[in-house]
Amino acid sequence: MPENVIDLIQKQHLAFVSTSTSNGIPNVSPKGSISVIDKNRLVFAEIASPHTISNLKSNPNVSLYVLDRENNKGVQIKGKATLMNSGPIFENMSKVLKEKMPHLPPANYAVLIDVAEIFPYRL
Repeated sequence: MPENVIDLIQKQHLAFVSTSTSNGIPNVSPKGSISVIDKNRLVFAEIASPHTISNLKSNPNVSLYVLDRENNKGVQIKGKATLMNSGPIFENMSKVLKEKMPHLPPANYAVLIDVAEIFPYRL
């Protein structure tokens, strides 16, 4: 991911994540914990999104959109997701989630996204 995309994600922290069933029925869910791991990977916490998790278990393709409404710019990112409920990425996500949003329940999964395509809008 280019630096301007990484900067946008780090400033906004909210992504609208789209998944679909193996039959192609779509689902979209906001995720307020999106963060950048490196230039090729993103992660978000799954807390209470049964449709997202069910879809990702049968179809790992994911699309997300991060929008800066104030400046009318954004980015669509497509990739493949991996569900993690243990290990360093999950533990780090859980720790950050508890520190930044202690009122939320703990994460069930860290959803790791391997970025495949990027479609910037006005970046």
